[in-house]
Amino acid sequence: MTRALSSSFMLLVLAASAVGCDGCSKGAGAGVVVEREDTGDGRLPLPTDGDGTNGGGDGCDGCEDPIGGGGGGGGELIGPGGEGEGEGEGEGEGEGEGEGEGEGEGESHPPIPEQVCGNETFDPGTRVPPRILLVVDKSKSMRDAATGYAGSKWSAARDSLATIVTSLDDVASFGLMLFPAAYVTGDDLCATGEVTVPVQERAAAAIALELYGLGDPQLGATPTAATLDEAKAVLDAMPVAGGDRAVVLTTDGGPNCNLDLDANTCTCTPTLSCSPTNPAGSTRTNQAPANCVDDDGTAAAARALNDAGYPVFVVGIPGINGLEDVMNRLADAGGTALSGATRYYDASSSAALASSIEDAALRISTCRFDLSAPVASAADVVVSIDGAVIGRDASRTQGWDLVDSDTVELFGATCSQGADAQTGVVVRACR
Repeated sequence: MTRALSSSFMLLVLAASAVGCDGCSKGAGAGVVVEREDTGDGRLPLPTDGDGTNGGGDGCDGCEDPIGGGGGGGGELIGPGGEGEGEGEGEGEGEGEGEGEGEGEGESHPPIPEQVCGNETFDPGTRVPPRILLVVDKSKSMRDAATGYAGSKWSAARDSLATIVTSLDDVASFGLMLFPAAYVTGDDLCATGEVTVPVQERAAAAIALELYGLGDPQLGATPTAATLDEAKAVLDAMPVAGGDRAVVLTTDGGPNCNLDLDANTCTCTPTLSCSPTNPAGSTRTNQAPANCVDDDGTAAAARALNDAGYPVFVVGIPGINGLEDVMNRLADAGGTALSGATRYYDASSSAALASSIEDAALRISTCRFDLSAPVASAADVVVSIDGAVIGRDASRTQGWDLVDSDTVELFGATCSQGADAQTGVVVRACR
């Protein structure tokens, strides 16, 4: 049956169950939309390429599969003006026949957009010095003897921090935040940390004076989550113009002081009591819930900092009492995880503590590059230094890796290579 049509229309061609051309493909297929001009005489315009869908096959060009050598038949033609059925067979250099019936609906799919690639060039030699807030644990446990080196954990941290900020005084701007609050009293052992030296250039002398003026801590719990929240507010308040902002967290572990936790179900901070009898709203820490380990809240605070563009480098002082998993979570959330089972800086000696803090500061100042927009994966990135392509190292010991969706970091000797680059570090990113 035919019916007169307008000057042009869209005709839906339904694929047959066997098609004898284009590689001898077989099987039921979905329809495709083919545009045909009106014949002008009222007849239904049909495809003329002999693909079998109108009942006539052209035999193809010698398909190797004899079954598919002929044009597929039995396909229905459905258009705005009519229907048609037919079957056919054909042969070429390969013989065969195909017939079948099928129905389908044609769909128009937009083309998949191609990736757009572009180069971003970074010159570590001309980067603005980063702004680093040192967030240092001065809870009561920090007066305990350090594991692996002489003196208390506090004295080891103090000496290392004073040495490093002095050696890097011309490389970065530093500030100091102590937690709990610097001069905590027995009435508020969970006082949120506070800035004692604002982030500024040439801050080494002021930081050393503050650290050595405190002596070993005598009181205080570990309000890490609340202090990281406060650190974010401090960094948020800084002018956007300036160097990258970051946090170096130095602690012996055991974040607590979250009075909203359930003392009956929480994990208690090692060596402390979690008897659920603490008065509501109390900030004293001789009993729970303030003594519960606040791993979720602290990881969330570290993640909020990193999401805002402020990575959190976690330095663990030995004696963290089996809370290594908590420290790993903080490094993961802060966007600075190292490779291996221990993903935070494990300062197992006084020298290792100093090296860890120095490495964190150098990573911020010379080895991390923020891209203009996120990429889907590391496969979309190519890094070169002075024109030489650098290999990716997912173990993060050498080479480079994508540490989050919009940050590339150089590791090991590659970091030093990037710092000494003559023409800069070029990151080619495709999106």
